[in-house]
Amino acid sequence: MSLNKEILANAARQARGLAIDAIHACSSGHLGLPLGCAEIGAVLYGHALRHNPAEPRWFNRDRFILSGGHGSMFLYAWLHLSGYDVPMEQIKAFRQLGSITPGHPEFGVTPGVESTTGPLGQGIGNAVGMALSGKMAAAVYNTPEHTIFDHHVVALAGDGCIQEGVAAEASA
Repeated sequence: MSLNKEILANAARQARGLAIDAIHACSSGHLGLPLGCAEIGAVLYGHALRHNPAEPRWFNRDRFILSGGHGSMFLYAWLHLSGYDVPMEQIKAFRQLGSITPGHPEFGVTPGVESTTGPLGQGIGNAVGMALSGKMAAAVYNTPEHTIFDHHVVALAGDGCIQEGVAAEASA
């Protein structure tokens, strides 16, 4: 599948707009990650990740972990734009009690969120664990005739995540 740079650039602009509006509306949140990484989200959700918004728990989907959970509006914008059940009303309810768009991603609350993240570096450890479990499952269940497990795990981590001990321990 080829990249359509114009479509991805437009999607990145839309994701930035969603983040700006949602964070401004609640007067709380972090803009740096959603604005600075919009193109990364466009390539991941618009091209690279193998996922199905209609089946967010499909077992062989690629997993995306946002290690810097404080930048959660990045993730919510891309889940919304790529078709997950994250409606505009929930984007507008960002960081409000009872919404599915809390200040940090929470597994089981928002469709498409693969891991609860909050403390910096935690997502790196979670991603390493998911990747290792996928490799172990592939070693047990894949055969030359049938590839059952071949998903990828992608973690977006910032400098603060890398400086935490949990990241070093998981990466060792």
